Amino acid sequence: MSLNSYSCETELMDFKIYTLETAPDESKGALQQAEQTFKFIPNLEGILAESPATLKSGMALWDLFETTSFTPIEQQVIYLTANYEHECSYCVAAHSGLAKMVGMSAEDIEAIRNGKPLIDQKLQALRHFTKRMISERGWVGDEEIEEFLAAGYTRQQILEVILGIAVKVIHNYTNHIAKTPLDKAFQPYTWSKPSVP
Repeated sequence: MSLNSYSCETELMDFKIYTLETAPDESKGALQQAEQTFKFIPNLEGILAESPATLKSGMALWDLFETTSFTPIEQQVIYLTANYEHECSYCVAAHSGLAKMVGMSAEDIEAIRNGKPLIDQKLQALRHFTKRMISERGWVGDEEIEEFLAAGYTRQQILEVILGIAVKVIHNYTNHIAKTPLDKAFQPYTWSKPSVP
């Protein structure tokens, strides 16, 4: 492989982080919404702006997930679990900060970041069910569904777990291929997946 062809391939793999000024017109409204939500435009949304449909889909699903029957802390348990299972360093860092903002305990945040069980048994049941949904590609057994329901959750919430995972598939997979650099606001929560026996 020549040096020139290697440089060309490397250049093709680079994803641009768009701003309000440089984004495609169809993405600008969604970027403005992201800026209103986070007080800045996260690098993830800046990259997603390359595809207005994907950017808008991710944000629409995010907004819909906030309307589910899960509490803000439970939503973050689902998000953080998906981020952990998908090994997305960017989203684990970002959601560690968001989880802290909604009142999740530092101990629970660290437990998820380290792949450890949560102290709260109901939240742990949610974490475990989310993890199993991801690892089994949705093919969880009846016994696991019954355990989830016995922990105090509902059939509606089984479907809402799927919605939360869908949001994270868009975000995590984008970060994987784009190697999204971590925003300054999330750098205090920098993360890499630990070795868990």
